[in-house]
Amino acid sequence: MKLLNSAVLVVGIIGASLLQADNVILNAPSWSTPARGASADVVEDVTTYSLKGSTKRYTQAEIDDKFSAPDWIDGDHAPMPDIVRYGKKPQVWACASCHLASGLGHPESSTLAGLTAEYIETQLENFATGARLDYSGHMNRMAPLLTDQEIKEAAHWFASLKPQDFLDVIETDTVPVTLVDDSRMRLVHNSAGLEPIGGRIIEVPEDIGHVKLRAPLSKFISHVPMGSIARGKNIVTTGGGKAAPCVVCHGADLKGTSIAPSLAGNFAIYTVRQLHGFKAGTRKSVEMAPMVTGLGDQDIVDVAAYLASLNPEVAL
Repeated sequence: MKLLNSAVLVVGIIGASLLQADNVILNAPSWSTPARGASADVVEDVTTYSLKGSTKRYTQAEIDDKFSAPDWIDGDHAPMPDIVRYGKKPQVWACASCHLASGLGHPESSTLAGLTAEYIETQLENFATGARLDYSGHMNRMAPLLTDQEIKEAAHWFASLKPQDFLDVIETDTVPVTLVDDSRMRLVHNSAGLEPIGGRIIEVPEDIGHVKLRAPLSKFISHVPMGSIARGKNIVTTGGGKAAPCVVCHGADLKGTSIAPSLAGNFAIYTVRQLHGFKAGTRKSVEMAPMVTGLGDQDIVDVAAYLASLNPEVAL
C-alpha cells in the first residue's frame, strides 16, 4: 500500500462555508461529540493509490468524493445500490463514503455491518423525522431526502455485510495527545507526547494512511480508562443495580435480537454518544430511556468500553 503524501495532512484553515452546525446532545462530553477541526490544505495530487488485495487505483480526490465511494475489492459484497455508491446530488452523500464498502465506518460515523435491515430502516426514518438527532447534523440533513425505495435498498445492502473485528481496546492511564481533523476523526499529534486519559475514551486509527484511503477494513485503537472493561461488563450482564441487564434485549452474545440491535464491537465513542442521546432525549426510545436514567458518566464510559472490547464475529 502506498501511503498518502504527508502534505495532505498539513493543517490549514477551514472556510466558514464548509462548517456544519452540530446538534447538541445535552450533557454528552465534548470528546464524544467533537467539533469539526481545521481542514487540510488543498494539495493538487494526481498520484493514484493502491491497497493490498485490490486491483483498483484511485487518486485522493476520487477517494474523498462524497458522491462516488471507493469500492476497493470486488466480490466481497453484493453490488452496491446507487444510493450507497453514489448518493444523490447535490445533497445526499453516498452512504459508503462514510460507512465504507464494508459497513464498518469510522468513529465519527458508525458501524452498520451486523445490523438488521429493519433496524437500519427505522433509524433512517427517525433521522428523517428528528426523533433521532445526529450530532454532526449530516444524517438529519440527508435522511428526509431519501425515498422509501432508497431507504430499503441501503438498509438491506448494509444488513447483508458481515461484522468484523477492527478494534483493539487498551486500558490505560495515559494517552497520546490528539487533535481532531475536518472529518471529526481524532488523530495522534505525534510531537506532543502523552496526557492523562481522565474519564475519556480516545479512539485513533492504527494507520492513518490506511484510513485516509477509506480502506474497507482499518484497525482502530480504543484507549479506555483502567478497570472500565470489567465495570462495564458488570453493568451490561447484571445491570449493576442501575439498569436492566443489556443482555435481556440485545441477546446473551450482545449480537442483537429481533427487538434490539447488535452492540458488540462498535466504536466506543459511538456508544457513548447514543447512551447520552437516550438520556437527553435527542434519541427517542421508550425502551431505552428508563435504562439510562441511573447511569452516570463513568457508567456510560464503562459500558462503551466493554461493548467495544467484544469481538462481533464470535459469541461470548
